[in-house]
Formats: sequence, structure tokens, C-alpha cells
Amino acid sequence: MVASGHRSPGLSLVAGAALVVLLAALLALHSADPWRYLHDDNGRRYSSYARTHLALGLAETGGRDFFFDPRAGRLVPYGHHPPGLGLLLAGWFRLTGNDGPRTARALPGLFHLVSVLLLFGLLRRQYSGAPALMAALALAVVPMSSYFGKLVNFEPVVLPLMIGLVLAYWCWAERNEARWLALALALTALGSLIDWTMPLFLAVLGVDAARRWRRGGGMRFLEASVGACLLALMLAAAVAAWVSGPVGAHELATALGFRLELHGHYTRWQLAGKVIDYHRRYFTEPVLAASLATAWMTARCAWQHGRLSARARLLVLFGVVGIVPVLGFPSSARYHAYWQFYLLPYATLSLAYVLERLAPRLSPGSRALVYTGVACWLVAASTFTLSTRYAAPSLFVAKKVRQFDRYL
Repeated sequence: MVASGHRSPGLSLVAGAALVVLLAALLALHSADPWRYLHDDNGRRYSSYARTHLALGLAETGGRDFFFDPRAGRLVPYGHHPPGLGLLLAGWFRLTGNDGPRTARALPGLFHLVSVLLLFGLLRRQYSGAPALMAALALAVVPMSSYFGKLVNFEPVVLPLMIGLVLAYWCWAERNEARWLALALALTALGSLIDWTMPLFLAVLGVDAARRWRRGGGMRFLEASVGACLLALMLAAAVAAWVSGPVGAHELATALGFRLELHGHYTRWQLAGKVIDYHRRYFTEPVLAASLATAWMTARCAWQHGRLSARARLLVLFGVVGIVPVLGFPSSARYHAYWQFYLLPYATLSLAYVLERLAPRLSPGSRALVYTGVACWLVAASTFTLSTRYAAPSLFVAKKVRQFDRYL
């Protein structure tokens, strides 16, 4: 979708295919296990909502998330999130004829593979061979991808829609073709049924359009900015009215308020340390270093020259879109490492960006040594984190899952 004019050969199809197979194998690890690993309580929760749809029908549930206690005949509403994930799982369970953990984990895993294919396409078109290969390896092995990529939650399902939204907006901004803008709006509407972040992403792109207008881009950017922000508000309000029906607007507002604030004596500095440690652990140290280096290099380039290359602007846009949920919902970022899942495009593309900028300054031998070291570090750090995640069940998850035992 986005060409850069880069003439060096990008990620090879053979290497890309091999890494997709590797990621699929890593996602399949322990996929049939019971709900017992970090954040697996989400899988049990949304599987229950899906079973409620299948047992009672949409006429009874109204498409909303409910626990159902079959012994008491009682429905317990949730009402904190858009219900799209539960509906998707219900359809997936009906299609496959199975509602076990492996089947549930397979659905986000498939969506995540779509995200990876989209990013591999960018690496093939915009980056040269060895740096693109290192970034593709990172996408395949880092735990944020290989562990959380099958998490039964919103992020793996929404990520391909977010990538498509950013790319569609970018193509519209660069080419002035209305079909790309229409695609961006359609993806936002679809994603809004799954997670609150999609209207937020659209609003971020609206801000970028306003920036382009202020820099002389033309009235189409101002019109797009106003339209995007208004549509984001309308979608969020419509979905909120739908999902809050059984619980009331006050409970939804209370849940939102909790996520918007830090609680207790936890400081912003502590949150920053926590977020960086999550990034180091689940993206690995080379990717963390590349993410920080890219932020510094692009900021310096923009300050010195007043303008970034098209490829760098796209990379920065992925970074801003990915970091906004972390900054906007600090309590969620504090407790959930996967809150950084939307940073996968920026973080992994940053690795290719930094290595490509570094390559001309190194001799062929030094480049080979750097690439080998990065690859070994990625694999070793990812292997360690994955082994610790699967080594022992989470006591918190076990307690939460027991609380769901009375429900379908």
C-alpha cells in the first residue's frame, strides 16, 4: 500500500514465509492448556459471553456481553466494553463446533497473523534486506507478539484494523484518493464494535490531519480533521449507549474514570518505569533501544530540517497511535503489559529503521556481527520470557477463573 522509493531488496518472501510459520508455531504453544497463564482470565470471560449468545440467542442478549448462570437462570451484564469480541467468538465457536481454550485462542491468533503479514509487506517495500529481516524476526519471536498474539482480548483482533486504518489514512493523505479515506472510516466503524481504542485512533489521525492543514496541506485536511473527530465522538457515544443499557451510564463512566487515573500513591515516575520495564521484557532490549533511538532520531531530524521523509512520518504516526492508549489510560497501562500491544508496528519497524541508518557507518564484517548479535539477543530474551510465562500458572488468574465457574 505504501511505497517508499527504496531500491534495495526488502524482506524476501521465503524468509517471511518461514517466520510466519515460526510465529504460528509459537502461538500454538500451550494453546490447548486450561485458562491458567498470565491474563488468561480474559479468555475464560469472553468465552463465557460467547456461550451465552449461543445458549440464549441474540434476541435475548441484544448482542451485549452477559454471564449466564444456568442453575439460577440469571444473566449478569458486563457493560464496560464494546461486545464485538464476544460476538466474534460466538460465531467462531458455532463455525468450528468447539468452544475450548485452543479454539478460543486460535481466533485472535489468526487476526494477529494478518497483522504480521501487513507489517511484513511494509518491511518488504520500505526497508532493505538485513534490517527488514531483523525486524521480521522480532515480530515473530518477541513475547508481545508470540505470547500476547493469542490473548483472547481486544488487542490482537483490533491490531490489523488499526494498521489498515493508519495505512489507509496515509495513502489518502499522500495520494488524495477518496477510496482510501472511505476504507479508513469503514475500518474505524468495524473496530469500534470491538474496542474503544478505534475511535481514539481515528481522533489521533484527525489531529494529524489538522497539523497537515496548518502546514499548508489544503482545506481537505481541515475537513478531514473535523469529520474524523466528529465521527470518533459519534461512534464512541453510539457504542456506549448500546453497551451500557443493562448496567447504566454511571457504571460505564465509573469504569472509564478508573482507567483514566492512577490510584493510591503510585506516581507518574513509577508508571514510566513500569511501562519501560514491560517494554523491555515483552519486546526485548534491542527493540526497546531501537524504539527510543527512533524517537530521538526522528525528533532531531524534524527539529533540524523541519520535515521528515515519508517513511519516517509513517513510522512516527504508528508510534503516536500506539502510545496514546498508554498515556491516556495510565491505570490500564500499569496493570496490563499487553496495553502496549498497539506499539508492535512502531517498535518492530523501529528496529529496521535504526539498523538501516546504522549500516552505512559499519564495515561489512561489523554489520554481520551486529545483525548476528541482535538476532541472538532477540531469540534468547524471548525464549527466557516465554519459558517463565508458561512455567507456572498465575495464582491471580486461577482465582479469577474460579469466580467464573458458575457461568457457562
